[in-house]
Amino acid sequence: MRHVVDLVFFSSKKQTITHSTTKWGETLPYIVIDLEFNGRKHYAIHPMEILEIGAVKLNEHLQIVDTFQSYINPKYPINQFALNFCKIDKDVLTTSPPFPEVIAKFIDFCGVDYKIVAWGSTDFFSLFVDCKIHAISSDWLTRLIDMSRFFDGGLQQVLAAKEIPFVGQHHSALDDALNACELLKINPDIVKSERYYKPDHFKLCTGGIKKKISSALNQAVQNNSFLTWQEFASDKETQDYFDIMNLSESEIEMVETLFSKFYKQTYGRKTRSKLRSSAPTL
Repeated sequence: MRHVVDLVFFSSKKQTITHSTTKWGETLPYIVIDLEFNGRKHYAIHPMEILEIGAVKLNEHLQIVDTFQSYINPKYPINQFALNFCKIDKDVLTTSPPFPEVIAKFIDFCGVDYKIVAWGSTDFFSLFVDCKIHAISSDWLTRLIDMSRFFDGGLQQVLAAKEIPFVGQHHSALDDALNACELLKINPDIVKSERYYKPDHFKLCTGGIKKKISSALNQAVQNNSFLTWQEFASDKETQDYFDIMNLSESEIEMVETLFSKFYKQTYGRKTRSKLRSSAPTL
């Protein structure tokens, strides 16, 4: 049964999602999820947005009672590699709802009392990123369990090692979530774990611009010049990143901290001496 929810409410700017209580809310606390992502060019500042959410709701006996699946139309350009990798038609994505609409329905699907389980922490981190770029509260992301910590290898490797046939299509979010449920059944104590994933807020705010900082500093060295934070921060692409990630002043200071770290690494003593010696005499 696919869960369909009609009650979605948004406020302006900072979008606060309100969801109605489902009839399963207090008795079916385990949500196994899988996400598929958009790709990006190596130094692009655009985040790798979520393209598909697949989820399975389990009761206290780890029995499947409901499923959720939705494609998402991303804000930024769709990467052809991601389409090929996930076997998704571009037209399917461009006609799909945007992230705020999908995540509101997903939160309603989860209910009011749940743990979210995923194969790897990347899915959790991406949910925090996408909530941030859409100015959506991430308060609903609390009890998050990375089940891959309890196994050795990737999902397909572990399934093969346990002689459990993979059912469905690889890199289909719902199919991957359903297969992860099979591994959950052979190690049910996973859902009892209280070692929950916590996002690194510094990485959340700076991860998407890390490569640009490194590239910009290296380019400055090649041009026999020093790149200051003020110059980097005023760059249009940097300003775009601040806007994309909805960074506050304190979060922009995190980017400055990372810039300072890379600056010291790039402009070591030898590099500073070389640049000064090559400077023109006035």
